[in-house]
Parts: sequence; C-alpha cells; structure tokens
Amino acid sequence: MDEHKGSGIGFLKASRARHAEEAIGHSEGLVTVLKLTQVDLKPAEDALAIAKDLFATHDYAKALRAAQKAESLAITLDERYSGYQKAEKILQSRIGEMSRLGLRTEDLEALIGRAGEKVLSGIWENGAFVPNYLEARVLLERAEQEGRTLQDKAERASNSIFLAELGIEVLVETKGPAEPRAFAQGAAWGLEEHLQDATKELALGNAEGATLIAQDIERKATRLRMSYVEGTKVLDDADVRLGDMRAEGILTERIESQIKNARDMLATGIIEPGAQMAKRLADETKTLAETYEKARTGLADADVLYARLTREGFHSYDADAAIRDTRTAMREGNYARAVEHLERAHQAFARRTNAREALAKALEETRTRMQMLQGAGVSFLPDIQEVLDRAGREFHNGNYSGSSEDLRIATVLLDQMTRAPSPKP
Repeated sequence: MDEHKGSGIGFLKASRARHAEEAIGHSEGLVTVLKLTQVDLKPAEDALAIAKDLFATHDYAKALRAAQKAESLAITLDERYSGYQKAEKILQSRIGEMSRLGLRTEDLEALIGRAGEKVLSGIWENGAFVPNYLEARVLLERAEQEGRTLQDKAERASNSIFLAELGIEVLVETKGPAEPRAFAQGAAWGLEEHLQDATKELALGNAEGATLIAQDIERKATRLRMSYVEGTKVLDDADVRLGDMRAEGILTERIESQIKNARDMLATGIIEPGAQMAKRLADETKTLAETYEKARTGLADADVLYARLTREGFHSYDADAAIRDTRTAMREGNYARAVEHLERAHQAFARRTNAREALAKALEETRTRMQMLQGAGVSFLPDIQEVLDRAGREFHNGNYSGSSEDLRIATVLLDQMTRAPSPKP
C-alpha cells in the first residue's frame, strides 16, 4: 500500500515537472520569437529566468506559474508595443503629409520623443516593472488627432485659397472691357494683396484665419464681377432710353456725359463706384423722362387755362412771368425748375380765381342788402344801385379791379345809410 502511495506521489510530481517544463519551453520559445522585434521583453525574460530557477529547485508549481507569467507578459508587451508602434507610424505619416503641405510639425515631432521617454519611464504592474507603452500610445494617438484636425483645417484653407484665386482669375478675364489689362489691374487691386495675407496666415498655422480671408476674397470677386455685368447692362439700357428721349427733344447731355464717366470707371476696373454711379444715372434718366413729361403736359395745361382766364379778363404779371420762366427752363433742359415755375403760375391762377370768387360773393351779398332796403324811402338808394350794377358789369367783363372799386363805394354808401338815424314821421 505504501508502495502504491509512493508511486502515486512520484507520478504527480513527474506530471508537475512535465507541465512546468512544457510551460517554460513554450514561454522561452515565445520570448525567443518576440525578441526578433524591438519590443522590450526584459520583464518576461526575468519571469522566465525565475521559472527556470524554481524548476531547478524542483518547485514545479511555482515554476509553472512563473513560466505562465512570463508568457502572459510577453504577449501583453508585444500587443502593447504593436499598438504603440502603430500609433507612432500613423503619427509619422501624418507629419509627412503636413510637411508636404508646408505646415509646421515641430510640436508633433517633439511629442514622439516625449512618447519614447514615457515608454522608458515604465510602470509597476502585477509585481513587474514594464515599459509604459499604453500611456505613450495614448499620447501619440492624441497628437495624431490634433495633427489630423490641423491638417483638415489647412486643407480647407488651401481649398478656399484656390477658390479665391479662381474667383480673381474669372473676374479679371471678364469679357467686355475695351482695355482688358487696365480692367484686370483695377479689378484685382487689393484682392491679390489679401490673397497673400491668406497664404501667410496659413503658413503661420492660422488655418481658420486664412480660410476667412480667402472666403471673403472669393465673395468679393464674385460680387465685383456681377456688379460689372449689371452695371454695364444698366448703362446700355440707359443709353437706349436716352436715345428715345433725344428723339422727343429732351436735353440729355448732362446725363450722357456722366454715363461716359461711369463706363470709363467700369472699364478700368473701378467697379463698385462705377456700378453705383450707373444705378444712380439709371434712376436719374427715369426721373428726367418723368419730369420732362410732367413739365411738358403741365405747360400745355397752363397755356390752355391761362388763355381761358385771359378771355375772361384775367391778367397777372406773376402768371406771365412764371410761364415765361417755365419756357426758358424747358429750353435749357432744367425740367425740374420748369415744374417749379409752373407751380408759381398755378399759384397765381389760384390767387386770381380766389379773388374773383370772393368778389362774386361780395357782390351777391351787397345785392341782397340792397333788396332788403327797397321801399325804405332812401332818396339816394337808386344811385347806390347804379354803382352796384356798374360793379356787376365790370365783373362780368373781367375788370375785377374796377368792379372791386365800385363795390367798395357802394358798400361804403350802404354802411353810411344804415348808420344814419331814421327820419321822423
């Protein structure tokens, strides 16, 4: 029985020895293979050496655990090293791309050195001092992310600068100007300097600032081209309208000379002031036509009205002067002033019309007073009636001044008669 017990213990011990030996051999083979890489396997090698020492002392259980620890450390270190190495390669690739774009990479390159220092600083983990690949990998991945963000911004800025250059090119090649070179120089003035500013900001690492400058240049170049096209069309339309106006006898020289100046401004690339001037002149052309028509029809109406009033005996120095000044302003092409003179004439007409209406009303009121006094036995009432009748005839003949004077005499006599005491019976 003791023999069987002894043989059982021996078998168990041999089995432990075999497992420990196999584990040591497997770990040793793994470490040997992984040593072909640049991974730091010293913690695994130390654990493997301990396993071998324990095996030599026949402590097979501890030797097995040490061998397994060596294997686990080797695998873990290899995986962490691979992740670290991959992160470093990605960052190096990012640095290369950024360098080709002309971006500054000194800070990112410095982080690679800091990651290496982080690896060498090491950490204690499960009783072993191992290289700190984990934190170094995180540092590199974070740096790559920052580099990618910066590169994306730089690429957007570079694309914006390209579009700005294209916008300037399209602007200076606009068809139409008589002197393309002069137009190109004027139209691009200031834009190319701002484009250099955008390029400089990108070189300094201010990608967002470069993007904003470039986008503003592109928008302005597009706006200038549209303003040139629209301004030219506005002037062409104004020329057509002015031709029609000249055929009607409207004086347009002042606007025509200004249109020539506006065309010269657009042709030499002074676009924004030229386009603004073109729009103003188009409005003035429209206003000129409307004002001329108002003055022309107003003068015709005033002539008809004045002729009728004249036949009625109306004469006014103010009206004569206003109509004469209107004709002079029309000949000079100052149609706005002609309209003002017409307003003066109508004011004179109105004053005369109002005076006539007031005189007619006064005559009617005086006749009513005379009728009320009929049969009152006033001896000189017929004389007053005669004066009042003469005032009526003068009013009918248009002699408002004479009518007003006779009406005043009749009114004075009536007032005196009504104030005089009544005769005693």
